[in-house]
Amino acid sequence: WEGLFWEKASGFEESMKYKKLTNAQRSGLNQIPNRRFTLWWSPTINRANVYVGFQVQLDLTGIFMHGKIPTLKISLIQIFRAHLWQKVHESIVMDLCQVFDQELDALEIETVQKETIHPRKSYKMNSSCADILLFAAYKWNVFRPSLLADSKDVMDNTTTQKYWIDVQLRWGDYDSPDIERYARAKFLDYTTDNMSIYPSPTGVFIAIDLAYNLP
Repeated sequence: WEGLFWEKASGFEESMKYKKLTNAQRSGLNQIPNRRFTLWWSPTINRANVYVGFQVQLDLTGIFMHGKIPTLKISLIQIFRAHLWQKVHESIVMDLCQVFDQELDALEIETVQKETIHPRKSYKMNSSCADILLFAAYKWNVFRPSLLADSKDVMDNTTTQKYWIDVQLRWGDYDSPDIERYARAKFLDYTTDNMSIYPSPTGVFIAIDLAYNLP
């Protein structure tokens, strides 16, 4: 419950109450608690199993609205203004490239190649592509697709010299908070459809839930 009530000691809204404000400013100030409440509970309010029907993707983000909730829509658009969704994706990819560059010898990597991707890739949900391509110094042993926590991986002497990495952002909700299940489903979708083109048969799919802060 701690998120439901905010400490008023910080005082921004309190101090503004007593200033000379226009009617528009005052009505905007009155909306802040409502917006904060809606945003806090957004994964519970905006969810697939409650609003059964047409879902709408918010512009320039990977967030899907499952019902008409204007207060929440405005808040989310403001949070992700100025292409923030795309910038978050880019910064994660750059961080991964830096980590791989530092671990070339340990991981037996010859080169780390940051792929040229379409600017809309981070929120284009019907197809995908590789963000990073790793070239092996020798050859890597690979195994069948599995989840991060799986411990029963079986090596079958398959090797590869190329390994791709696809970074995906999502905005989960109360009905679908399972990021592993999401990653598995998307991996299977994108590696078997006709639109997603990957540079080699082997790679890893990294999904990050920005709503639940879960990779």
